[in-house]
Amino acid sequence: MADELLKVIAFNGQVRGVVAETKSVVERLRQVHDTGPTVTAALGRVATGALLLAAMLEKVTEREPVLTVRVAGDGPAGAVLATASPHGWVRGFAENPRLGAPTREDGKLDVGSVVGSSGTFEVTRDPGYGIPYRGVVPLRTGEIGEDLAYYLKESEQTPSAVGLGVFLVPEGKVTHAGGFIMQLMPGVDDEDAAELEQRVLDFGAVTTRFREGATPKDIATEIFPRGCQIVERTHVRFRCGCSMQRVERALKLLGTSEVRSVLAQSLQEPVFLTCEFCHKSYPAKPALLQRLLAELRREGRTGESG
Repeated sequence: MADELLKVIAFNGQVRGVVAETKSVVERLRQVHDTGPTVTAALGRVATGALLLAAMLEKVTEREPVLTVRVAGDGPAGAVLATASPHGWVRGFAENPRLGAPTREDGKLDVGSVVGSSGTFEVTRDPGYGIPYRGVVPLRTGEIGEDLAYYLKESEQTPSAVGLGVFLVPEGKVTHAGGFIMQLMPGVDDEDAAELEQRVLDFGAVTTRFREGATPKDIATEIFPRGCQIVERTHVRFRCGCSMQRVERALKLLGTSEVRSVLAQSLQEPVFLTCEFCHKSYPAKPALLQRLLAELRREGRTGESG
């Protein structure tokens, strides 16, 4: 079954939720970056969280809205980042992807040990118009789910229940992954809020439900036994979106001095620029760089240095 994301509402619209299965997405990220098992779990949780948050953005037409989650902890994985769209695509990477890490006493992957528990949890929302909004809170545990819930409460003042999980077989392949966010809207009844809180506490690990064969719809039904309305279904997938045109734009943003530096290097040996999201390499040939320098001169940006 293809990965899927559901947006739901319950309790007469006083609670909204997003539930997603992301097994194929996380496995693709593992293959692209050759991540070690614990980094796979960390990157998978961040990517799933980004997809869930991005689903709450409106789909505007001026430019595509995107949302980026960046977790910068003091653990050996370095920064872990994912960018997602409400249209269902996500991409991401970890600075140090091939780490090995011990499991916890309960046998689970110790995500907190590779991410770290000191640092920042940052979310940047670009709604597709106006100026992007960035919110930052201190990292709490490095387990990602707890940190995302803390971010939503402290930065966006939205009490939320968050569940994120990735399950791997011993050889490292991702067999189950997904998560949910459930949010209380202003004016929700205290009894309804208490019921939802208890349902989430009783729910357990989200990957356990997926391993038992549950779908995102099944999970929403279990959390909302009194009923919920599915307002949108979205197919989710890995997509990078890099292109030669984007590479050219990125080079021009570096400014004249940097482009000249790359040009000088390209005259000595072939230069390739590699996308950090998918590892595709693009040649930076002298003719291309000379054309970009000419464009910068015509645009009056000859004095820029980065």
